[in-house]
Amino acid sequence: MAWWEDDLNDLLKFVAAENNFFLVGAVDTEKNIADQLSALEKLFQEKRIVGIKLYPGYQYFYPSDEKIFPIAKLCQKYDKPLVFHSGTTYSEQGGALFKYAHPICIDELAVKFPQCKIIISHFGFPYCMEAATVIYKNKNVFTDISGTIEKTDSKKNAKDVLAQYIADLRRIFSYYPHAKSKTMFGTDYSGENFSLCEITPYVKLVKQVFSKKEQDSVFHGLAERLFFGTQK
Repeated sequence: MAWWEDDLNDLLKFVAAENNFFLVGAVDTEKNIADQLSALEKLFQEKRIVGIKLYPGYQYFYPSDEKIFPIAKLCQKYDKPLVFHSGTTYSEQGGALFKYAHPICIDELAVKFPQCKIIISHFGFPYCMEAATVIYKNKNVFTDISGTIEKTDSKKNAKDVLAQYIADLRRIFSYYPHAKSKTMFGTDYSGENFSLCEITPYVKLVKQVFSKKEQDSVFHGLAERLFFGTQK
């Protein structure tokens, strides 16, 4: 049995029991990639996963590294998104490196694999304008608004952060209006005992930045098209 199979099987069982949960697979780029892709392809065929996510800032690789090409090809084959953690990284040991997680690094892979749907997580925060540039330039690149607003004990600070994020996105969309149609809702919710547990501020953000007509796409429509190939 491979080193990752026990954890994966437990997660698959959990998701199978929940009608509103869908699983995105992952690849540990420091392990045997081919073996992992063989297992992930089977999960794609069985429709048990809806995409693959990678973590360049934590595992020290650029998205354009040739070892990522087979992963992009697999996602492209099954018309599923390849998701990259992008922008701010967190590591208690201080080992994460921003240079690998900058959204500009997505551009080269997007050009080499134009049929592969790529998602820049977290709008590349704090490099949101750079992320928007990549999204605007490449038809196959998308983003989400997750992972930027953290829980705080200060109501003033929480209000200020939300106001600033709203202002930042409005500024970005004034330059790149087309990027609005390529942006998804997200929170990065990781449990009530963690700082990334906020949901309501993200809902408020969408309602203030996007028109009512655009909100359907942001809240669910775009995600349904990218992950399921349809809009429910």
